[in-house]
Amino acid sequence: MRILRKMAGMAANAKFRIKLLVSYFLLVSFIILALGFAYYQISARNMLANVKESLGNVVINNNQLLDEKLQYIRDKSEMLPIDNELYQVITEADEADNESLLKADRRITQILFKYFGGDTDIYASFILTPPYNFGNTARMFVMPEAFFASALYRKAVAGKGDLVWVPTYRFAETLGEKEMSGLDFEFSKLVSAVKQLNLTFIDEKGIFHALPQTMQKPVLMINLTPDYVGKLFADYARQSEFRHLSYGILDEGGAVIIGSDPGREASEEPPSWLGEAKAMKYGSIQRTIDGAKMVVSFSRMESTGWISYIKIPVKDALQDLNALRRYSTFFFILMLVVSILLAYGMSVFITKPISRMKKAMKLMERGNFHIHISEQGRDEFGHLIRTFNHMNDRIQTLIEENYASRLREKDAELMALNLQLNPHFLYNTLTTLYWIAIENNQKEMSLIIHHLADMLQTSTRNKKETWPLRTDLDWLNKYIYIMSSRFEELFRVEMDVEEGLMDREVPKLFLQPFVENAIIHGFAEKEQGGIIEIKGWSEGEMVFFTVADNGRGIEKEQIDQLRSGKIGSTGMPNVEKRIKLLYGSQYGLAVHSNEGSGTTLVIRMGRFPGKQDKTEVQ
Repeated sequence: MRILRKMAGMAANAKFRIKLLVSYFLLVSFIILALGFAYYQISARNMLANVKESLGNVVINNNQLLDEKLQYIRDKSEMLPIDNELYQVITEADEADNESLLKADRRITQILFKYFGGDTDIYASFILTPPYNFGNTARMFVMPEAFFASALYRKAVAGKGDLVWVPTYRFAETLGEKEMSGLDFEFSKLVSAVKQLNLTFIDEKGIFHALPQTMQKPVLMINLTPDYVGKLFADYARQSEFRHLSYGILDEGGAVIIGSDPGREASEEPPSWLGEAKAMKYGSIQRTIDGAKMVVSFSRMESTGWISYIKIPVKDALQDLNALRRYSTFFFILMLVVSILLAYGMSVFITKPISRMKKAMKLMERGNFHIHISEQGRDEFGHLIRTFNHMNDRIQTLIEENYASRLREKDAELMALNLQLNPHFLYNTLTTLYWIAIENNQKEMSLIIHHLADMLQTSTRNKKETWPLRTDLDWLNKYIYIMSSRFEELFRVEMDVEEGLMDREVPKLFLQPFVENAIIHGFAEKEQGGIIEIKGWSEGEMVFFTVADNGRGIEKEQIDQLRSGKIGSTGMPNVEKRIKLLYGSQYGLAVHSNEGSGTTLVIRMGRFPGKQDKTEVQ
């Protein structure tokens, strides 16, 4: 609460411009943040929807391609039961004659090559009978006894002549070759299709023949590697821009047929989303898996009923938002900068009339009632400025009327006093005041009176037009001291005058009017920090003096009016006339000023007064 009260106090004491600037900045920042958050959420939702659609299309397309391959195998397998040559080879083979079996094996291998030899992705294909394994056994050999005792044979029988797809299994374990489980195979797991062949034969006479009832029906076995099934998904995973993409194919029970996630293959539990995937057949869902938000796109294969899926983390799906986030951050910073500039411009536009009125009031506090603020606009500020100008005019009129009345009342008294007063009387009076101030321990007051008495004595005793520069600077320093006491901390004076010029004759009090102008007018809007630089140097037959200040400056039109005498100021025209009379018409003053950046006044005169004719000839 204390912090809140402190912040509220700071806000209450802040300037109106600061309040306006901060309010506008906070408002714009809130709007930008709100719009940025909404834009980010909408972009994230759209991007996630696009990723789901894209992954779903990939799964569906891959399933269609895989279905086409598996359907090709199914279509070819449907031709075997009615192949007359295969029927004859199987029925004519003598189980007790090895030579007969070898001949039958060569012929059956050719028949299988005719149907499946064009598909290089098929790992192995053969026809199994209890006494022999016919077909290409170069890559893989299956013992007939082990096969007819395995679950593969039972699934073929249950298929009743249809091709049955068997998910991945381990060769040694499934076929009962436990002693081979420790050996290394080219592929540790296989995918197989089995089909019990109900062989038939139609002779030349059109008579239909079936296998003798005493003969056990042969079984077609086609073996595919997991790479054959998952090749399309593996290729997509390699080319994908998603770094943590995983894929797989599950059977209807949730067992992994192929998969890129080793942890998934080791798990015996079906994934939590499998039931929903079976119900939907295809689509995309979003679930939390192992503590991470995941997107799962899936599709059910028509040929096998297996579920293919691609899974990626949500943060990978939104990885393109990183660039959007960077652009949004840059846009946010840019908008904040623009809003600050606009807020500053608006605050200046709104508070400028107030600042002008504040400056005018400060001038009025110092007794300057000749002020008129330019009227702009017809809004509330314009009405306020017009009211202020009207009030100022009324005050000025009242002051002038009161001043005129007081002048008339005091006119007689002033005339009497003027007759009685003389410089000697004023000097003695100031001296008396000086000692009174000393006795009352008023050192500052005594020093001011002492300086004023010296200035009066110096001015009245010297009746000439000129005096030494040393005397003029001494008089000026006392004047500066008195003005510094009047305007505390308002200004400071820096002097840099060549020592060789100190005894030169210069016009009396030629620097004082310009120092006074700098203090009274140049620093009218300042409260501290004013600087007056006075420099003097000689160049050949000419002497230069400059009086420079860092005040508010003078407009060019005002300078021209001062020089021409249109503005009621006697300081500048008086000094320039005296310089021209003493040194010649080629000498005088030059004023350099820009509004708001100070004024520099340059005085140029000859080395010696009264030598103007000689100087002009030269």
